[in-house]
Amino acid sequence: MSIFALKRQYLRALLVMMLILTCLGMARLQLWRAETRGERFEREQAALVSTPIRLSAQQRNREKLLDRMATARGRWLPAKMLLLDNKIHDGHAGYHVLTPLQLSGSEVVVLVNRGWIPAPRLRSDVPSVATPVGEVEIAGVTRSFETRTFELRKTAPQGAVWQHVREAEYRQLSGLDALPVILLQTGADSDGLIRDWGSPENPATRHYGYAAMWLVFAVMAAAYGFLAWRKK
Repeated sequence: MSIFALKRQYLRALLVMMLILTCLGMARLQLWRAETRGERFEREQAALVSTPIRLSAQQRNREKLLDRMATARGRWLPAKMLLLDNKIHDGHAGYHVLTPLQLSGSEVVVLVNRGWIPAPRLRSDVPSVATPVGEVEIAGVTRSFETRTFELRKTAPQGAVWQHVREAEYRQLSGLDALPVILLQTGADSDGLIRDWGSPENPATRHYGYAAMWLVFAVMAAAYGFLAWRKK
């Protein structure tokens, strides 16, 4: 065997080893995601059957508020309503309607995701949303503000239509003193908004499937390397 052929064989073996290690690394990553997202899912499901908490101006500990059934009483601030763009429901484009609820007896608000509304035919049009007047009491599930999003270029929201809702940015642009969570409203949809907050399927199942796929790729790469070595 020539030196050139020997080097080529070693290079092929090195590439196969790198491919195997990459596949194993991706499988480990998916197992980690299955574990962390599975734990989050279990907390969320437990919150749905727990005793609801009453949101108040004094509650500022995010960790104690997050992923809980909650109720809130106050008045809507429709002038501060925003529309979260690019939300799909049953294959149709639309918005999530987010409106701050000023808690009774305080200046503090909780930002409420009231549900989905279809987008008008023309993107330049803004959908009309009916907002009850007077004091109301609502129920829902607390969730976190957005934390990380991939953007080619960060742009500040313009008008009522936003692409992302991050806590610090929302506080700054709205000028409101908001609780550190968003409340996903549940209950009757008499206001015309669709409150469909996703499937109860545990996301860990999907990540376990991805992990198995990467392990199969690792086995295939190892088999290819072994057969190539036997052939030589």
